[in-house]
Amino acid sequence: MEKDRNLTTLEVLSIGIKSEIDAVRLYTRMKEMVGTDDLKEKMDFLIAQEEKHESILKEVYTKKFPEVELALPPGSIVPMIDEVLGRESSLKELFQVGMKAEKLAEKFYTDLADKTSDSNAKSILLYMASMEQSHYAILQAEFGQMEMLDTEDASRFLDSEGLMFMGP
Repeated sequence: MEKDRNLTTLEVLSIGIKSEIDAVRLYTRMKEMVGTDDLKEKMDFLIAQEEKHESILKEVYTKKFPEVELALPPGSIVPMIDEVLGRESSLKELFQVGMKAEKLAEKFYTDLADKTSDSNAKSILLYMASMEQSHYAILQAEFGQMEMLDTEDASRFLDSEGLMFMGP
């Protein structure tokens, strides 16, 4: 993505949709790796949220460009998602990438909201940014718990012997 030029609405929507799809892929992989039902539920929540965002963006796309077939960009605003999903990655690495992805998505939507004069578009973009911020907070809280524990404790923690993973 060229950072020195303004993106068209078509490009913004395509990039946003691709970002949400990538987030679903990441959280699905993370869900497969966690051991607690509580953390699986959090991943399900994040997956459902990202799918909802994708749906919102696709609806806007269809309304604005009914005659244009959706073409997703080949890359992501977080290229490291493909990298970590393309190899054996630790849960910790996936959390780190997830947090970075949420921060970048929040900035992407906020920056676009600052550039638009369309109040409806601004409202949608700020909503998306705030949701990405809340996703970051969920990931950060769980990651913080993993960081505080050594390897043996982290293993027990992820196998339901820990005290956290109580809810967002």
